Amino acid sequence: MNDRCYVGIDNTDENEWLVALLGKDTVILSKPFKNTPAGLGDLVRFITEHGIRPKICLKPSHPSLKLINTIGNIPDVEVVLMSNAGLKMHLAWLPKVMAASYIQNGPCQAQLLAYCAERVA
Repeated sequence: MNDRCYVGIDNTDENEWLVALLGKDTVILSKPFKNTPAGLGDLVRFITEHGIRPKICLKPSHPSLKLINTIGNIPDVEVVLMSNAGLKMHLAWLPKVMAASYIQNGPCQAQLLAYCAERVA
């Protein structure tokens, strides 16, 4: 387990949550979590089982207050809200494979947000 994990959370068209977790030299992508109390509990367990002191990045246009309240209860969590404009600014330093994927195929937003969590001080 790493000292700190970096997490991106994105909302799907089905109102579910996808999580990308960056560890040391690894990226772990979650299954979709339902936007229900049980689903949010599973999302928190996923994050806490794969890392400690998570730094979570999400876009403020997508998260519900319920999500922010739930992840805010994770011990030693730090939450960063990233706007669409901020995310576009970060494309210059994202790994080239990620930036190319974002431009050509549409983003894996959760993974992009996890990289932003790692980058933002």
